[in-house]
Amino acid sequence: MTPLIPRDNTFFEMFSQMSNNLMNGARAMVDLFTDYKEVDSKIAELRRIERTGDEMTHNVFTKLNQTFITPFDREDIHQLASSLDDVLDFLNAAGARIIMYRITNPPPAALELSVSSCCKHRNFTVLCPFFKRTATS
Repeated sequence: MTPLIPRDNTFFEMFSQMSNNLMNGARAMVDLFTDYKEVDSKIAELRRIERTGDEMTHNVFTKLNQTFITPFDREDIHQLASSLDDVLDFLNAAGARIIMYRITNPPPAALELSVSSCCKHRNFTVLCPFFKRTATS
């Protein structure tokens, strides 16, 4: 039976794209600390990824404002998009501080934290299709 008002499931695809972009940011940070050379260009790439994340977040908010029936609660969609964007903002801020404080030799904990962050983002990326299935059933 077709519902009277169709539910828009494009949010799941948008979150999947945001998650992939976040993984790119986490990988860029791991790459920075793994091979601490050409720091300026690596941080510039991190900035580019963060700007892409900002655009994606804006697109989610625009879509949210245009959608009557959402696959799950509006506040949750807003919070999830904001949280994903916040992580990229923090990665970008860390990169800015590396340049600002002229870090020449990062502590080993920076690499450990970056790898841990990358693994957690990968877990979220793997779970994205599961959320779509459960919300549409």
